[in-house]
Amino acid sequence: MATGGAANITNQAKSSSDLFVEYFRFRPDIGFGKLLFDITLEPRNPFKPWEPRKVKKGFAAAMLFLLIACAWFGYFGLAR
Repeated sequence: MATGGAANITNQAKSSSDLFVEYFRFRPDIGFGKLLFDITLEPRNPFKPWEPRKVKKGFAAAMLFLLIACAWFGYFGLAR
C-alpha cells in the first residue's frame, strides 16, 4: 500500500557542475579572487587582521617592468 505523498517524491542526481558550484560556494577560503589577492599581496598578519595587506615587492617590480616594456614597444614599434 503506497500513500499518495510517497508517489510525488522523486530523486534526481545533481550534475557535477552543480556539485562544484555548491562546494565552492561554501568554501570562502578558496577561489579565483582569493588566488589573485594571494599573488599580489603579502600574507595577512594573524595578530593584526585589521591592517591592510601590502603589495608584494616582486609583483610590483614585475608590473613596473611590464609597463616599461609596453611603453618601449608602443613608442618604438607603433609610433614610428
